Amino acid sequence: MTTTSSAELLILGLLHRERMHGYALTAFLEHRLQFVSSLKKPTAYRMLERLLARGLVEREVERDGRRPERMVYGITPAGRERLLVLLRQQLPHAERFNNPINIPLLFWELLPGSERAELLSERLAHIRAQRAEIASFVDAHSERTSPRLVLEHDLVLLDAEIGWLEQTINELEAEADSLDAPAQAAQP
Repeated sequence: MTTTSSAELLILGLLHRERMHGYALTAFLEHRLQFVSSLKKPTAYRMLERLLARGLVEREVERDGRRPERMVYGITPAGRERLLVLLRQQLPHAERFNNPINIPLLFWELLPGSERAELLSERLAHIRAQRAEIASFVDAHSERTSPRLVLEHDLVLLDAEIGWLEQTINELEAEADSLDAPAQAAQP
């Protein structure tokens, strides 16, 4: 989930890098920044309108040859100032991250241990696939560039989850083995 101030920072930052029309901006978010933000197209357009109303972005009508007119957005000097304020506020801020898995974990005792291990193994496979996909993009970016830092940060977080999942699955399997041992010993 993207907060309003994070969405504002993202859009102002992108417009600081280059002027864009709305479709190009939302396509960039969807195809190039899918690992960074889940900002949806309607939300991005609403944010553009809010930023425009506050004088943080400007909009001009442009026509390229025989193509239809389109609205092109750019950042204003006030928008640059706001961008720096947001950057300075958000970069050092450590907000508690609410991982979506936390809610099902609250009730996982409702499932048998073997099913828990099976479901967590499925999650582990998905997380490993996500990690592989993100890792495939890292080398496309130079050292210490913004996109590479974002991807490397995500890899560290995924590595932590992989480690936790592996440990938890091993504990569940060991617990299941210890429960099965007395039952097997009792059989003639």
